[in-house]
Amino acid sequence: MIPISRIIGLILIFLLSLSFSTTATEQHQEVGLIVVGSDPEGIAAAVAGSRQGLKTILVCSKDRVGGLFTRGGLNTLDMNYGPKRELLTKGLFAEFFEQIEGSSFDVETAERVFLEMLEKAEVEVILNARDINPVMGPTLNKLVADKRVIGIQFGHNGENYEFRTSTVVDATQDADIAYAAGADFNLGMEDFGGPSFGMGATLIFGVKNVDWDKNTRGIRQANYPNTGYDSRSVWGFWSEMQDYQPRDKAIRFRGLNIGRRDGDTVLINAMYIFDFDHLCPEGRAQAIARGEEELETLIPFLRERIPGFENAILNFVGDELYIRETRHLKGLYSLTIDDILEHRDFWDKIALGSYPVDIQDISLNARGFVLGDPKVYSIPFRCLVPERIDGILVASRSASYDSLAHGSSRVVPVGMNVGEAAGVASALSKQYGNTPWQELGNESHFITHLQTVLLEEGAYLPYFKVPHALEGHWAYPQIKLIRSLGMIAAGYDNNYRLEEKISPEALQNLFNNGLRRYYKERDFNYFYTRARDRVTGNDVAALLLAPLNIRSENPIEKAREKGLIPAEIPPEADLEGPINRATLYYLLGEYFPVVEKYL
Repeated sequence: MIPISRIIGLILIFLLSLSFSTTATEQHQEVGLIVVGSDPEGIAAAVAGSRQGLKTILVCSKDRVGGLFTRGGLNTLDMNYGPKRELLTKGLFAEFFEQIEGSSFDVETAERVFLEMLEKAEVEVILNARDINPVMGPTLNKLVADKRVIGIQFGHNGENYEFRTSTVVDATQDADIAYAAGADFNLGMEDFGGPSFGMGATLIFGVKNVDWDKNTRGIRQANYPNTGYDSRSVWGFWSEMQDYQPRDKAIRFRGLNIGRRDGDTVLINAMYIFDFDHLCPEGRAQAIARGEEELETLIPFLRERIPGFENAILNFVGDELYIRETRHLKGLYSLTIDDILEHRDFWDKIALGSYPVDIQDISLNARGFVLGDPKVYSIPFRCLVPERIDGILVASRSASYDSLAHGSSRVVPVGMNVGEAAGVASALSKQYGNTPWQELGNESHFITHLQTVLLEEGAYLPYFKVPHALEGHWAYPQIKLIRSLGMIAAGYDNNYRLEEKISPEALQNLFNNGLRRYYKERDFNYFYTRARDRVTGNDVAALLLAPLNIRSENPIEKAREKGLIPAEIPPEADLEGPINRATLYYLLGEYFPVVEKYL
């Protein structure tokens, strides 16, 4: 039997398609706002712009609205709460959240809510569009922009269409429209010398005949480590999943993230798929096929090992992959990991976040980690504005976030707030004539106006000042540098273990990996040759001298002579006894910027 929510959703899609057939057949039509992409971020942008009075069209190549939720099966939200456990992502996200089942939800419910929001806002929705491309025009101010987007072209039902507007919001997951328009991007983690493919992708799948009560009762009785649940979600079973041996050697499983759907069905986020081009449609399709094949052996394993799954039957495989990371816009401002973990309150904030900086597995040889857990931080409007391309805003996970910061800011609740701000900003920009976004993004009067309207619409943008975990630490400037290279992680408890003594293996790895990431694409591989476990200041200094091919009986003094160790160091940095992490981070933070003249 088809769920009633799905029937309602299909009826709404049909009605929206009728609306399109009566209004979108005129070619070269002028509209107030064009949003490309029907993921939650794009829906928020379109609804917000239309509510502000703009004639808005939402154009998408997909067959359903909701994107990653409805087509990908992601049905658990990464919630963002503040220091007082207040919801930080209010506005349109809160409006959506209040109408679904909870932090895990039925995707049909999400689709119905999204369709109703679009219909009430009178947004014209065009699905199954093909070959969506920007229409370019001359820049209105060559001093701030090289090019200008003036609309989009696409095909639909055998016809070609062109819509013109003063603002396009690119809410596609990979910022495809801004990329086609010529905006600049970083790929993956290449901004700090990491891999260009970034975090691993996931194929979400679903099963039915799950006994939820038996599953949660089993968790309570057997006391599975690091496994928990609430009324809508289960997370954990990490040890059990490590016992599973994938047939595909480029697939790996983490612990199960299980979200309830309707009745006895659940959706599961647990599978990493590696070794394919995340931006290639053929590569994505092949990855889905590989994942489906893996499920043939995984489902029997779940029946055997996970309580409540004894009768589980596969009943859903995502039509699209959960791709966490591809492009990162080079915008007027790029959000950094320091901004997030130092709890930055920006003057041009449009959204707040607090989700842990969760870097998922990068490859089979590189496990994920939690870089830190912020209390609250803000997203600047400038992160939506490309450096030199006018007429377009990027409101998706591919906005201008550095790759490490992206580990937190990419989550959907934050993205919906960002999309809402893009829609409202598009409406307000009409009052400022043809001023390029590069100017408006730095105009305090416009930003104040934008924030005022967002607050009137239910956004949450309070002033805040929250101390961070290492505030006032003597080595913090150097620790920041090492952290910006993704070399150290503080976990959910923000514990950097700074007093922990360093091991020879950790010293060697931090030194070589830090050099590679700081200088990018250079092959550094220097060895720590001491046999003992105790690492001293002379041991560190000897390694610092290795790229210079210098050996010395007094490495510390020689390193000081070469300017590799400061002549005066803080008294807390003990070079005589066993070296701890704080001292090593201090030394490396001083060393990496100055050693280049010798390399």
